[in-house]
Amino acid sequence: MNANAFIDTNIFIYTQRTDAPQKTAIAKETIRFFECFASTQVFNEICNILTKKYPTPVDEIDTFLQDIRNSCAIALITEERISEALALHDRLHFSYYDSLMIASALSCNCEYLISEDADSFSPNMVL
Repeated sequence: MNANAFIDTNIFIYTQRTDAPQKTAIAKETIRFFECFASTQVFNEICNILTKKYPTPVDEIDTFLQDIRNSCAIALITEERISEALALHDRLHFSYYDSLMIASALSCNCEYLISEDADSFSPNMVL
């Protein structure tokens, strides 16, 4: 069994892009390699990016989200996750939204958080 990895929004977005073939290939391989997890935060960010930055028809966005649901476990953002994110933000000074991703990754027992925004790292390193 492959390691658990929380996948950040930008990795999913790269699976759909045609202007960066190398990044697209890496993103797709990453999702195939790991046991993937995402959160409702990731879904919201995907919707925001695909409606604003890369205008995409709503039915295509919905299909894309369904594909993600079929390949990843989805963590809900709960009041507990929000409290955990605030504590991480306060202790480690990550942005609140990065802290929320870390809290979600930890709640899913992920060994990695994969993102283009930062080097992939173990969420457990922050504890």
